[in-house]
Amino acid sequence: MNYTVLIVDDEAMPRKVLKEHLPWDNLKVTHIFQASDGIEAIAQARLCQPDIVVSDVKMPRMNGLQMAAEIRKFCPHCQFIFLSGYSDKEYLKGAIRLKAASYVEKPIDLDEITQCLSEVIVELEKLKSTQEPDIRRRLFFHGSQNWELPLNDKIFQSSQYSLDTLSENIRHRKESDTENILHRFYWEIQQCEGTDPSFLRHFYRQIVYLFLTASENYNITALTQNADHYLYTAAEQETLAQLWDTLLQISQTYFAAFLCQDVDIVSRVDRYLEQHYQDSGLTVQDVAHNLGFANTYLCAAYKKSCGKTINQRLTQLRILHAKELLAGSPQKLYEVARNVGYADGKYFTKLFARETGLSPKEYRERHRYET
Repeated sequence: MNYTVLIVDDEAMPRKVLKEHLPWDNLKVTHIFQASDGIEAIAQARLCQPDIVVSDVKMPRMNGLQMAAEIRKFCPHCQFIFLSGYSDKEYLKGAIRLKAASYVEKPIDLDEITQCLSEVIVELEKLKSTQEPDIRRRLFFHGSQNWELPLNDKIFQSSQYSLDTLSENIRHRKESDTENILHRFYWEIQQCEGTDPSFLRHFYRQIVYLFLTASENYNITALTQNADHYLYTAAEQETLAQLWDTLLQISQTYFAAFLCQDVDIVSRVDRYLEQHYQDSGLTVQDVAHNLGFANTYLCAAYKKSCGKTINQRLTQLRILHAKELLAGSPQKLYEVARNVGYADGKYFTKLFARETGLSPKEYRERHRYET
């Protein structure tokens, strides 16, 4: 059995020491995640579903005990080892109420923590051995049918390349390609009955997260408003078929949204340009790629909607910000040019004069300190 550990501490050094200097291989820990406070840890735990959390107690925004109580709601079998530099009885009482595996005082004693982890893992192995994993896998892969057939021991492994390809297809709204990949994943998983259902539920969450990220970008509220349901409640479906049906429903909801939703291209492009106009290497191709559109489509749709090209709008935006800097700051001309996305000061001067009828120096003299 392999285990996943989440290390939580608001200081980077303890996280680094724990990750790099504990005998994780000997402890059968194959995945190690990190978080810098309780709120970040909850988000990480939802995705990685840790078996063990090693956490500082006193942290900003949310302390370790509050964090543990929240994680226990969706990860009830997770074990906690708390670290504290304070002899605080109240924290110790809280750890006891949460049935924490251990409470270790700082400074970090690697041998003590290793011993705690070893003891926790022994208990986890006892717990997992009583859950009859073979029966759980049969139910997950076959439901109430085909119980007499033996399970194979093949393990499903997905590549990051496959997930990246799926992400690109989702972002660029390639419905057929997206669903082909989902069906291929489903077919491959069906052949790998040795895979732990918890791993496949985690894999499902990774795919859902790709849809949710794209949905936020396109403001598809039918999915974003139900994010928790899809990530946590739906992920606990008893069978693989039910899990994948949910995933296909998410895909269909996502792509159907584009048939009835008027995507406000102009406002999205303008918002992106406002956020990135200082990048001297910014191109229209960058804008299209990052917003999930084909370059030719985006250029044509933008010009049709507002009567100007994306490059014209970018120039207009840069000149506007240059005017603000010239009138309201003592920056040198080459600094103004650089700060609005022009690496070449001479080109900026020529362009500014063409767009405004004044050189940057003349504009500054006429409008100094107006903003």
